[in-house]
Amino acid sequence: MMGRSLNRLLVFGILGLLVLAPLATIVFEALQPDASHHHGMALLQLGVDQHFIHALLGTAGMAALAVVFALPIGLILALLMFYAPPKFSLLWEGLILIPFLIPPYLTAEAWTLLVGPVGLIEQLIHGLGTPLENFLYSLAGMAAVMALHLTPLVYIILRAALQNGDFRLIQAARVHGAGLWRAFRVGVLPLVLPALAAAGLLVFLDTSAEFGVPALLSGYAGVTVLSTSIEAATNVWPVNLPRASAIGLVLCTLGIVAWFFYRPLANENRGQIHQLHYPSRWWSMLPLAAFVLIAMLLPIGAVLAVSFEKAITVGLKFSNFTWHHYHHILSHQSSAFGALETSLELAALVAFGTMVAALLTANIVRRGGRFAAFLDLLATLPMAIPGVVLAVGMILFWNAPWNHLPVFGTTAILGVAYATTTFPFAMRYARAGLAQIPPLLDNASRVHGSGPLRTFLKVHIPIAWPMLIGGATVVFALSMRELVASLMLQPAGVQVISTYIYANFRQGVIGDGMAMSVIGVLSSALILGVARGLLLRR
Repeated sequence: MMGRSLNRLLVFGILGLLVLAPLATIVFEALQPDASHHHGMALLQLGVDQHFIHALLGTAGMAALAVVFALPIGLILALLMFYAPPKFSLLWEGLILIPFLIPPYLTAEAWTLLVGPVGLIEQLIHGLGTPLENFLYSLAGMAAVMALHLTPLVYIILRAALQNGDFRLIQAARVHGAGLWRAFRVGVLPLVLPALAAAGLLVFLDTSAEFGVPALLSGYAGVTVLSTSIEAATNVWPVNLPRASAIGLVLCTLGIVAWFFYRPLANENRGQIHQLHYPSRWWSMLPLAAFVLIAMLLPIGAVLAVSFEKAITVGLKFSNFTWHHYHHILSHQSSAFGALETSLELAALVAFGTMVAALLTANIVRRGGRFAAFLDLLATLPMAIPGVVLAVGMILFWNAPWNHLPVFGTTAILGVAYATTTFPFAMRYARAGLAQIPPLLDNASRVHGSGPLRTFLKVHIPIAWPMLIGGATVVFALSMRELVASLMLQPAGVQVISTYIYANFRQGVIGDGMAMSVIGVLSSALILGVARGLLLRR
């Protein structure tokens, strides 16, 4: 009994430091006077702040347009892959999911290299680069970049809904003379509406929280959003932490509301993607290939091409080919190698520590009860909190004058940030692993004299380990790509992969940044491939 109480106290302490403490400091700071106004709470000052209102409208507009772009594309992809799968459907499915492996800020950087009067598209198709550049540097262009990144998630959600549906309804509609559209409207659309709503909320939530894409494109587009306004309030002199906290609280509230609507819809849409049994259709490859070209081949092709070029303006010529950028990154004396080494070490430590904490939490949640439900809610709450808001909360909490823990200003603060943002994913894998353990095994272990710790080590871990390894690799890959927390919290003299890529792109040293991007994307794909292999073996 004492051991179980200590376990609960430990888990609550971990989640309190990771989630509750940063949120509490944000709420407290938002209620302080704005640094630019010596009277009135910062939160109340936002009501008459025109810059904030424009940023709020820009955020809502970008998120809404991303939903408008991503939902139809994801639905079309899901319908084609389910009803009219092409040959080699598993290969096509993998290609559809790859854009999600590419960080959205990298997709934005890639498209800035593709468009424009000297872009790669203009070099191949004269006259097309400038119109595409005008579209990219707009509110709709920013939303389109986010839609390319999030459409694979929409596809997964809708595909699971289609797989779990009762399709005797559509067959009955066709038998009774309904046309194809009416049969779809009667037999399919009601089945996927909850999934469409869940996917739309997820796209809206992720887009409204995005920092990297607006940071790269919004200045040229003349658009302001909440995430970049928060970052500016913490990094541009004079620093205004009450204002950053107030805007963060608004953005956090927006995310939590969307997340609370998403949770019950997602629970209605649980399922697995299985191999298709419908006859193959060759024509379905055409729209699939169009999406793969725009969302994956062109961005990756641009990143690869620039990573091998001596000068971007020279173009795609053999004389412009070089290995210099990769040689520079892999040189032990370079700052790039230091950033790569730091990212790998941090991601590995975070993956191990986060999975251990998630496993302890999932073991409590598995037993049920009110406290378990509260812990489950707390563990998944970071999914609803934008990374830029969490970063502000960590600045306020870990850099507070009364907080003497040696975390802020060291690489440990990056590890804490990564652990917080990835904890919901680790929790999902830990719960899935423990769910495979029959209660009879626990009872048998106790009957034969094993205590809770021995049962945990000898029974739970051997059964759940494939899911735990899979979760650790996902946490590793996500930690490698985290941008906004790394930018806002990185100590002086420390860089990681994401900040190196971002800084080099902003400074015009694009070749080195793109070479680092190739290494980062390949490492993420390799890690996630290992996770998928372990899960399939299981």
